[in-house]
Amino acid sequence: MCLFLMFHYIFISQIQNAPVGLPQRQEAQKNLLEEINHRKQIDQNIIEILRLSLKQTDVLDLLTSTRTTGQPVVDDWDSYKTLVKSFKNQCGAKMEYDMMYARALANICNMGVDVKESVAAIEEPCAH
Repeated sequence: MCLFLMFHYIFISQIQNAPVGLPQRQEAQKNLLEEINHRKQIDQNIIEILRLSLKQTDVLDLLTSTRTTGQPVVDDWDSYKTLVKSFKNQCGAKMEYDMMYARALANICNMGVDVKESVAAIEEPCAH
């Protein structure tokens, strides 16, 4: 949600600072709509990836759930790196800005899901 607000303010300020009817304002409005649609699609993809990887439907808590203090963020870093790389390649997401998506992928790894199954789960929704 914080990222959405950040993008919202960036694009809104660009729109508000450009005079009505000028190409810069129209371009800023177009960019805002494209970014919102892209993020919406990525959100839908990550939820579907969680569902396919974990073979369950109630996955929304896994977008943000964290481990208890003292536990590592990820048990299997090789698995995590593989999933992040696959997610970036297949979904076109910028992981360095999308902590929610990174958390979801870490949670998949921490639940012991087979890496090949998870990569296949990533490919399915993102290929469309």
